[in-house]
Parts: sequence; C-alpha cells; structure tokens
Amino acid sequence: MNTLLWALQIILAIKLFTVTFNHGLRPDPVKMQRGRDRFGRMAKPVLILVAALTLLTGLGLILPVMLDFVPWTAAFTAFLMLIATGFHLRCREEPKVWVSLILFALAAFLVYGRWVVSLL
Repeated sequence: MNTLLWALQIILAIKLFTVTFNHGLRPDPVKMQRGRDRFGRMAKPVLILVAALTLLTGLGLILPVMLDFVPWTAAFTAFLMLIATGFHLRCREEPKVWVSLILFALAAFLVYGRWVVSLL
C-alpha cells in the first residue's frame, strides 16, 4: 500500500509541477484570456500566487522524507483541485473538468491512505 501511495504522490507532484509551468511560468494568452478578463487587474497577482502554491504543494508531496506532512499537503491538493474545478467551469467555454475531478479523487485517496490506512 505504501508503494501505491508513493506512486500517487509522484503523479500528483508531476501534475502540479506542469500546472506551475503552464499556468504560471509560461501561460498561453489565448487559452487563459477569459480567466484574466474575469479577474481584471488582479489576474497577474492571482496567477503568481496559484503558481507558487502549486509549486510548494508539489514539493510538499515529494519531500516528506525529512518532514511528515504529506496528509496535510494531500488535503491541500484536494482542496486546490476543487477550487480549480470551479474556476475552470466558470472561465472556460468548453471545460475539461473531469481532469480536475480525477486529480481530486487521487488526492482524496492519498489523504485517506496516509491518515487512515497507514495508522492501521
């Protein structure tokens, strides 16, 4: 079970790193225009904040060797995925919400595995 949980942590961390790169460091102006229009002047600070949070969360998922905070990081990842689902539903004309929902389910399973199963 520990191997499965580690695999989930790595998958989620890779996804969070790609989100950091694609949304924060190299955003596609055409695809993200609706979101920017909705936020107005706050678009750039919000994008920087989200990119920083996703990067730190991804690091928190793969650096638990030193500190034991994976359940909290996984819970925050699940929370981020719920926020992303709502944001993508609101800002995109043709949302691909199922990706965020699958990632939410993986993060929720990771929370369950690290908090409940590892204690048994």
